[in-house]
Amino acid sequence: MKELAASIISALIISSIIIQGCMGEIEDVTRSIRDTYSKLVKAEERGADVRDAAMKLEKALELVKEAEEHPEKRDALLSEARKLVEEVESSIPILIENGERRIFWRNLTIAFAVVMIALSALLTYYYGPRIFWTLWLRIRSHWIMEIIEREKESDRRRS
Repeated sequence: MKELAASIISALIISSIIIQGCMGEIEDVTRSIRDTYSKLVKAEERGADVRDAAMKLEKALELVKEAEEHPEKRDALLSEARKLVEEVESSIPILIENGERRIFWRNLTIAFAVVMIALSALLTYYYGPRIFWTLWLRIRSHWIMEIIEREKESDRRRS
């Protein structure tokens, strides 16, 4: 009887160790997802476009939940989730670099637009009246003007 009790206790201990190991794997993958997500948040603050990477992390989380629900497929699901997390983590430096480059070009474009607007305003201020009156005279140069004296006109009206 003692041997049966000892074997049952040892079986329970072994099964709890195995379950703890499996749960430890799930916790490890979940922890790596959280760490990668925090790195993604920092990358987004630096201008990176993290939509695709966030979708991959979401898919990894779904795989972890599925691994908890289906213990028979746990190893395959967890390895696929790890693969997605590693893929996202390796792409973060490239995302940051692209984000910083995009911010640089956006700022350069804004600065160029402001300079062009200011330059246009200055050119219009200095050369606008000259251009306007030159065009005015060219357009109206073919007009024929008739000068009517006021006195003669008033005499004609009286008669």
